Amino acid sequence: MTLGLTKEEEAGAFEGVMPWLRATGEITDLVKAKLDRPLAAWTGTADHDLFDANDHIEDRPTPLEKKIAALAPRPMWRMERIWLPDGESSPEEDEAYEKAACVEIDGRLLHPRCLEAYADFAYSCAGLDEGEGIDEDGVPGDLEEALEWAEAGVWLIQQSLPFPFRDVLEYGPIDNRPAIRMLLAYATLLRAKSPRKATPWFRALVYMDPQDRIGARYFVPGGTHRAKSR
Repeated sequence: MTLGLTKEEEAGAFEGVMPWLRATGEITDLVKAKLDRPLAAWTGTADHDLFDANDHIEDRPTPLEKKIAALAPRPMWRMERIWLPDGESSPEEDEAYEKAACVEIDGRLLHPRCLEAYADFAYSCAGLDEGEGIDEDGVPGDLEEALEWAEAGVWLIQQSLPFPFRDVLEYGPIDNRPAIRMLLAYATLLRAKSPRKATPWFRALVYMDPQDRIGARYFVPGGTHRAKSR
């Protein structure tokens, strides 16, 4: 019991809060040494800056949706995005990215505030494509190295947002997507190691974006309707 709360009240008070990750890996230490500042993040104070889950939940809410709908309207946040070149980028765009404060971390060149780079390296180390499922045999690559890159990206997010964070970070705005994808990458890789430890991360993702464009609810108890037995 803490702060005069029962265990049930304490669990309810913190359900959906993004867990705090004590990132102690070597890659995170390297990032800390190279990072000049966290990502910019902001929210407004007007009524239209508040998210009311009741406006988005359908007629047959799941148990998880009912809990989210019971919350008061919450602030919606936006995050700075550092653009990452992709396969369609021109050589000039690639060169511009490399010149834009890129540094070498563990033998890889990246902008230290580019969340997409951390997610890409995490999936690459695991031998996975983004969105690829993990079967019972685990990942084909190096899970521990993948988790180190993912932890570094999550650490950056947590330096950029207030804690505890149980506000809204919608997937809809393009600039928010790297953060959501980074958290999903970490939760997905952690689930290959410990489904129990990964569950609070998937739950936090649904609380962040109740419309759940990424399907985090499928890994949370009560996140979907149970199939009726015949």
